[in-house]
Amino acid sequence: MMKKLKILGMELDNYTVWEAMGKVEGFLNTTIMNTVEAVSMEMLVKAQADSFLKECIEGLDLAIISDKEILKAAGEVSSLRMRETVENAFLKEFMRRVSRNHRIVYLLGDTREQLEELRVFLHENYNKVKIAGDYALADCMGDYDAVINEINIAAPDVILSVIATPGQEGFLKENKEKFNAKIWYGLGAGYAAKRGVSEVAGFARKMLHKGMMLSMLLRYKKNEE
Repeated sequence: MMKKLKILGMELDNYTVWEAMGKVEGFLNTTIMNTVEAVSMEMLVKAQADSFLKECIEGLDLAIISDKEILKAAGEVSSLRMRETVENAFLKEFMRRVSRNHRIVYLLGDTREQLEELRVFLHENYNKVKIAGDYALADCMGDYDAVINEINIAAPDVILSVIATPGQEGFLKENKEKFNAKIWYGLGAGYAAKRGVSEVAGFARKMLHKGMMLSMLLRYKKNEE
């Protein structure tokens, strides 16, 4: 199994869940904040037209592939990695360990609605997780230092972010060194299964991005040849 996948001129981590969790344990014992983020097809498509986003994705301390189509397009044939990706196994194991080891988390998003959805998801699936607080960037009027100070006062081990790409990457680029947390985990838009109309809309968007990514792959291979 390949530990690094090459796709669209980028390199992405391709660790099993247990290998990735070994890195997470190391992050929890450092004095700097490490970045973990779910990487989707949509992000890869956006990165082709956004060199800043591309640089940010490649600069993550741990990239978690969240779409099996990325694995297929990159030539990864491991059934284990396919299954882990489809089942969102990294998130499940990460949250289990956070809960079991009494790690403190802080929730960060663009809007109050996002944070409420995240709280509901955590309550339904990991109700023993200790949440120190939450903050919606829409409430801070651009004064990010106030947000950072409030998070640092809460002293979380992990910041769970549902800030949308590329806003999340820009926020991290400017402020990463100011945080005292151990891990920033960008969950991405697909961290929880959606139902009803949102599920249909989400599937349609995924198919659109899959088509765009495959088209980009064909052009990229043609250019290489």
